[in-house]
Amino acid sequence: MMSKTLLVFALIVVGAYALEHKIIEHYAYPKYEFKYGVHDPKTEDKKERSEKRDGHKVEQEYKWDQKDRKVELKKWDSEGKFVKFEIKH
Repeated sequence: MMSKTLLVFALIVVGAYALEHKIIEHYAYPKYEFKYGVHDPKTEDKKERSEKRDGHKVEQEYKWDQKDRKVELKKWDSEGKFVKFEIKH
């Protein structure tokens, strides 16, 4: 009887150790894209923003349409490249 009790105790200890040290890692590949904008007809203010990510590469863009028909566009990415445009039409 003592050996059965010892065996059950040993199984419980081994099972508890296995449960405690079980490591589960979850990694999801980062990939997303979104865009939104606001247009106020009263002030004629129009703004847009977008972002796109695929792994470590991230691209962002901001755009402002102003009353004087000037458009300002800013783009940059995760590599530090930055471009700014001002367009009048």
